[in-house]
Amino acid sequence: MSLALQGDNFIDMLRQLHGEGHPALWYILLRAAYVVVGSPVVLKVVALTIAAAAAYLLVVRLKLPLSIMLLSLFSSFSIFDYAAMSRNYGISMLVIFLIVLNWEKGTRNGILLGLLFALLANTNVHSVVLVGGFLAYWFFDLILARPRPVLTEYRSFATAAAIAAVGIVLCFVTVYPTFNDTGQNDLSGKNFALLALGALAAPSSHFMGFYPNRVLELVVAYPLASRIFGALMSVLIYASLLALANRRPAMIAAGLVLLGLSLLFTLVYPGGYRHQALWLVFMIAITALTTHTQRERAGASGIETAGGIVKFGRLCFLILLALQVVSGIEKINQAFIAEIPLSRSKDFGAFMQSRPDLKDAVIMADPDYLVEALPYYVSNRTYLLREERFGAIVRYTRNARLSLSLADILQTAHRLQQSEHVPVVILLSQRLDQITAPVSLRESYVWRLSMTPEDISAFQNATSLVKRFGRVAGSDETFDAYVLK
Repeated sequence: MSLALQGDNFIDMLRQLHGEGHPALWYILLRAAYVVVGSPVVLKVVALTIAAAAAYLLVVRLKLPLSIMLLSLFSSFSIFDYAAMSRNYGISMLVIFLIVLNWEKGTRNGILLGLLFALLANTNVHSVVLVGGFLAYWFFDLILARPRPVLTEYRSFATAAAIAAVGIVLCFVTVYPTFNDTGQNDLSGKNFALLALGALAAPSSHFMGFYPNRVLELVVAYPLASRIFGALMSVLIYASLLALANRRPAMIAAGLVLLGLSLLFTLVYPGGYRHQALWLVFMIAITALTTHTQRERAGASGIETAGGIVKFGRLCFLILLALQVVSGIEKINQAFIAEIPLSRSKDFGAFMQSRPDLKDAVIMADPDYLVEALPYYVSNRTYLLREERFGAIVRYTRNARLSLSLADILQTAHRLQQSEHVPVVILLSQRLDQITAPVSLRESYVWRLSMTPEDISAFQNATSLVKRFGRVAGSDETFDAYVLK
């Protein structure tokens, strides 16, 4: 939301957005909604509206087997990561389902599908890979079809590919060169070919997020469990492709998307669950397309009845989706039964509202990104320690203070207090009373925070601990709040 509200108009916002790391569609939607409503609540409204529309298409419009539809509907990505989490990945699911619906309308409209491909490419960088997957499916569907399609079908494909290419170029022009250069994988001294082969041979290394948290805790705790569950995930992923074995163009496309995302995670930047789940959404979409096409073209070359291999592949894909449902249940349990929030930013906002003496306070934090959600709840100015500037949008750039000490934080707080003549609130993710020896801690991508017992003592003498916030589930957005004396 902070990104979407930059500048005096849309053009100025887009100019300042350049290099942030995401294409513009999500921010355009947020800015447009804010112009109408005038409240940051549109962040949640837009995200939930998009998620509800995608869920409607999934349940009512897509021609999916009942088991796949139900498991997809209650998966973690449907009910949380692409819905409750207000980010741009939910748009990908909606646009993908719209592509499926328009694909099914007999003669493919190259202009309409091309525009949808271009939109998909501008939801997030990872969806560019999905666009390539849809084009691959279309291409192989044409060249493997018997009898040969008429010339107009090739023209429709070429039209769609050309429009999609424009959308892809627009995405990369918006995103690159990125100023978030610390978020990229460091490939110095590594063999490019070996990395690519590793991504192809063991996709589980980039898709372990498909497991529920309980399994991931075992993987972290026990090396043997890591190897076992890693191998099992590779089997499930590759075997899921066999569900499309009776529709070769679809299997080729899904395999290429898997490879493309694996290479992206290996060579550019690592992927979280929200990125990984895009492959599942593509599999759902391609399954819907395959089901529809088989019904319409039964008996054509390349389409066979479901044999044992296909049934085994479908079982593996259902197991993958069932794992996502378990993850979704975990998140529901955390939020509504255990009542453990994802972030303590809302609680901090309520605390600040209860303290009139802090209404003009400057807020600073370590790590810096702890302040990014605060403008949704409070109007206080926020200061970014690493970049030494006021703002609420963190740039993960190497042109910043990559190493900080607790003494540096205290010195900066004193300087702000003297120059701004207002209280200074400091949020620290580290619990100082639990640190008894000199430490150097890694934060974010390449940031480091160092502290000694002497630094801690000086900091505690110069500040008052006013609030300790409790644990969180699934993030690190909890902290202790200090006020500089």
